[in-house]
Order: sequence, then structure tokens, then C-alpha cells
Amino acid sequence: MQVGGCENLGFLNVDYKNHVNSKRREALKRGDGRAVMDHFRKMQLEDPSYFYSIQLDDDNQILNIFWADSRSIVDYGHFGDVICFDTTYRTNSYGRPFAPFIGFNHHKQSIIFGAALLYDETIMSFKWLFETFLSAMSGKQPRTIFTDQSVAMANAIEDVFPESNHRLCVWHIYQNAAKRLHHIFNSSSQFRNDFSNYVYDFEDENEWIVAWNNMLETYDLTDNPWLREMCDVKEKWFMVYGRHMFTADMKSTQRSESMNSVLKKYLKPKHGLLQFFGHYSRVLSDKRSQELQSEFKMRQTTPDLLFDFEMLRHAAKLYTPEIFKMFQDEYVKIVDCTFYKASKSDSITEYRVKY
Repeated sequence: MQVGGCENLGFLNVDYKNHVNSKRREALKRGDGRAVMDHFRKMQLEDPSYFYSIQLDDDNQILNIFWADSRSIVDYGHFGDVICFDTTYRTNSYGRPFAPFIGFNHHKQSIIFGAALLYDETIMSFKWLFETFLSAMSGKQPRTIFTDQSVAMANAIEDVFPESNHRLCVWHIYQNAAKRLHHIFNSSSQFRNDFSNYVYDFEDENEWIVAWNNMLETYDLTDNPWLREMCDVKEKWFMVYGRHMFTADMKSTQRSESMNSVLKKYLKPKHGLLQFFGHYSRVLSDKRSQELQSEFKMRQTTPDLLFDFEMLRHAAKLYTPEIFKMFQDEYVKIVDCTFYKASKSDSITEYRVKY
């Protein structure tokens, strides 16, 4: 829909949402609903552990759909400690949000634990989806889940995943900062550097609070409404509040966005749901083929050791090349560390480690 201005807008936002929702229902009334059911029954015949769940409304029309094949469920058991969840992709001209649960494997490749087509992005839809996801995954909650900023999503996560750490996508927040604070971002490289430093680099909370408040005063941003709003949820995105959480080196939902970009290559607005499911299966197959290729390559090569140490030789036998590289990088940092006596009082001596 294109309009030249507010005077050309024939209905309010709430009316537009109702219009879109009715179109979503209409899309499935034309035969897609039965075809979707037949598709999932066929998948379950081929894969007895295939999981799917469909939520219906009072008129027996499809609202929300979730599915995961047996391989995705097994993968979640192995690699589901950290997931990212994203709803920014729309499947077709009716605008149903596509919501994949993404993680990565021992080769640091993106893998899909399951996916959903949602009717809307209300707390009720999110709660249904997360509860269904838990049911499919035998009740295992992720240790950390990354999402974009959404009040409905955050409330649903708090209710359904009480044991999980909820983190916001830092990359998206940084992009929003560049838009909301464009007058400073565009004119001051020092501010851009300072902002990035406050987001990523601080280790101590008290030091961060002092430095952050100083920055707000320096750039006259103390009363900026967007920054005040973001500070209300600072525990969910500033790294100083998340270093104790296990994140498997993930900081954003970009893995989901990568999945979305792949789907966009195959899908067009005119495509129906069955075509969407077919292309989704194709993407899933391609990603699993990449994992097999990495497994084969791993068995044909030996990682390079920076030092001929027994610990590194042992780790090289246990880890995939990508994970071994991460381990070796951390090992080198330890080797490069120095320590010094910082203070002494009575029987207590404090040492500090510098790297």
C-alpha cells in the first residue's frame, strides 16, 4: 500500500491490522489449510519422529504452525544451549511472520532447530509457540536466547523460558543508535568509538555506570528518550551485564537473518505455503550437506599448532577445526598474560592479571 500522506490514509492502524489479519485467514481458506495438513502428515510418515503442531481459531482456521524434523530435534539436544529467534521475515504478500529457531553446530555453521509461521506477533502467539517448542524438545530450555526488541516477545520468554537468559541483538541496537542519534554519529567519530566501547568492552559494572553517565553528560544526551528507554533494559544487551552468561560467542540474531537472506533467493511473494515448505526443506538439506562436507574435510586434515604443547595436541584431536581455533586463540592469550602485585594489606595480597 502506498499513500502520499496522512490525508490519503483511509483507515487507522488498528483497521489495517484487522485487514491484514483477515487476509491471512483468507489465504488459508482457499485450500492451503488442507494442503498444509496433508504436507505434515506426509512428512511424519517419512520421518516418524517429525514434530508439528497447528493452532486453530474458533472457526477451525489455521493461526500458528510449528514444525521440526527428527534431525533438528537431535541437533537441539546437542547444540541448543544458545539460540537466536527472529521474526523479521515475511513469507508472502499476506505477511505471515516466519520464525526460525537458529543455533550453530561444532563447525560454527548455522543449524535450524525448528521453525514457525505465525498469525501475528502478540504475546499469545509467542507463548503458544515457545510452549510448543518446549514440548517438541522434551522440555529443554535454552541457556541463552537472542532476539530483537519486542515487549510481547520478552514477556512470553519470561513466562515460558524462566531459566533462560534473554539477550537482545547488539548489532540491531547499534544500527538503531546510528539512526536515533544520527546527528552525533554522523558528526563525531569519537562518539561512535565511545559508544562501541561502552557496549562491548567494559568488564566492571560500577566502572561502566560512571563512564556511561559521563558520556551522556559530555554529549548532552542525559534526557534523550531513546537512550533512557534502552537503559531500562541495559542488562539485556550491554556486554558488562552478560559476561557471566554462556553465549557460545554469539552476540546477535544475524544467523537468523542469514537464513532469511537464503530463503529470499528462493521465495517470491506469489508463492503459496506448500512452495514455501518445499524451499525451506531445500535450505535445510543444503545446510546439512555443508556439515557433511566439513566432517569429511576435518577427517582429511590436521589443524596447525602455534606451539608444540601436549595440551594443544590433545585438544586438536578432540575438537573440530573451528572450535580448536577458538581454544588455541584463548590458550595463546593465557600464555601472553602477565601478573603483578596490586596491593597488600595484613595477610591478603591482591594480584592482577594483564593481557
